[in-house]
Amino acid sequence: MSFTSSTVPYSTISTLNTLTLHLPTTPPKPAQGIWLICIHGGAWCDPLITSTCFDATLKHLLFSSSASQISGIASLNYRLSPYPSHPTDPSSPYDPARNAKHPDHITDILTAILFLQDKYKFGDRYILIGHSCGATLAFQVAKKRYWGKRYESTEALELNVEPPLAIIGVEGIYDLSTFVEEYAHEPFYRGFVEHAFGRDEAVWKEASVVDVDWEDSWTEGREAVIVHSDADKLVSLKQPERMWKALGDKGWKDDEGAERRKRFVKLKGLDHDEVWEDGKALAEVTGEVIGRLT
Repeated sequence: MSFTSSTVPYSTISTLNTLTLHLPTTPPKPAQGIWLICIHGGAWCDPLITSTCFDATLKHLLFSSSASQISGIASLNYRLSPYPSHPTDPSSPYDPARNAKHPDHITDILTAILFLQDKYKFGDRYILIGHSCGATLAFQVAKKRYWGKRYESTEALELNVEPPLAIIGVEGIYDLSTFVEEYAHEPFYRGFVEHAFGRDEAVWKEASVVDVDWEDSWTEGREAVIVHSDADKLVSLKQPERMWKALGDKGWKDDEGAERRKRFVKLKGLDHDEVWEDGKALAEVTGEVIGRLT
């Protein structure tokens, strides 16, 4: 299967409002194929974590049997929160790409998805894949009709963006308050959360994705996959376990024939970033989801 690749701006608001696009030279029929949209992690602030972090996963995937069912792939960049102490690329207070604060990150993600849906007309036929804080953003997309009520800047986007058929959350952060509490001995954790969301913990609660009425907010959703490695040294199993329970509390079931299915995939031996650096296991999980949806 052959794909062409390009970097495309989806907004002019900053230099980071771009996406990496991979399109098949011979696409499947629209009703049979599916899009993949990837959201990188990096604690909302790391300039070294970009859309290219999914390259290894995509390389495995494009040489798999699932490739013929992929209508397109987009890996998204988005504005980052300040990181003035970064050892090699500190942020400048004058750079609009490096001074984002919630809801800027989710606004960018919604803008990018709407750009793709308007151009390629795939509606809800896509899978969102998010790593670390990218998993937070992926599930935030599914909080249909919520962001517009809370933030005027996202209202028009939220009214128009169609949420995905499936979300794959990888080494994800799902509950900000319990996350910061668990790592209270590591000041960096509170620091990057405050840079991204401010100090008001009520905002942390609103931005988290464990207390959402998924029956009302993500009616289109068919599959939620939680992927986490037992060797992750940066995000413990408490986060995916919290999300797993939250989905179950809202009616998602771990049954093969469930209308709204949840799955928990436990990887072994891979650290937080090694999951995407290696890419093989993530490609296998993604391929399985593609197969079930197509």
